[in-house]
Amino acid sequence: MVLSQWWTYDHSIAAYSPDELGVYELGDEAEITVYYGSGKIRTRLLDHLNKKECPMARYYRFELFRTEEECRAKEQQLLDNYEKKHGVLPMYNERI
Repeated sequence: MVLSQWWTYDHSIAAYSPDELGVYELGDEAEITVYYGSGKIRTRLLDHLNKKECPMARYYRFELFRTEEECRAKEQQLLDNYEKKHGVLPMYNERI
């Protein structure tokens, strides 16, 4: 599986996102990546949303995995690819 379609990043996450292990991507209004993370998708997204950690995020998408090790490996791959392409990490990965 690859990262899913973009979904609106708001409190509807509670009803529409899975609470399964995975990697997620937050995007701004133009769907430009502002953060990559991993863990239980719903829990982590709501945590970021409630703490207002990524105020420019407007969309999210995710990919599910079976283990935390798979999640961490995929997250690191995404971060490495992003940094290689842009020369920096996504804005909120540098801050959080």
